[in-house]
Amino acid sequence: MHGTHGQSLWDFSVALYAHEPVKRSALALQDAGLDVNIAFWIVWSTGQGRDPLPALEKAVRIAGDWHALAVGPLRRVRDGLKAPRPPVPAEAAQALRQSVLGAELAAEHIAQTMLQAVDTPALSGAADWPDVAAAALDGYRARYAPDAPVTRFKEAIFSAREKG
Repeated sequence: MHGTHGQSLWDFSVALYAHEPVKRSALALQDAGLDVNIAFWIVWSTGQGRDPLPALEKAVRIAGDWHALAVGPLRRVRDGLKAPRPPVPAEAAQALRQSVLGAELAAEHIAQTMLQAVDTPALSGAADWPDVAAAALDGYRARYAPDAPVTRFKEAIFSAREKG
């Protein structure tokens, strides 16, 4: 298994999210109250040879502020358009929903661009990056959502990384 050197956080996340087990486990983290962008950032950072834990609170604050301003409102609009109430034409609502999805993805991309810019110290020692990533994800879960199903996410991420 190799790290994430030379790959942007966005490209890393999009490639992994394309794997159905990663998508399902990421949505489960989201449902449990964790920010999926932070989870991907943690794994990506460790793959870059960086330690995300000292900057975790800053990253959570940055992502949380942006989520409150842009990602969350767009997601609520998109979710509200799943089953529009009459007299809203269903076809028009679905077209709008797709447009909102595009805007939501653009907002997620901005979130990840901001996270990628967060300064993190180099990892010390010669620890295997997947082990460091797993421990960092556990630290994130412990601080922000102790019941979040991080184990499934870790398994899905590392399985997808091994498959390429």
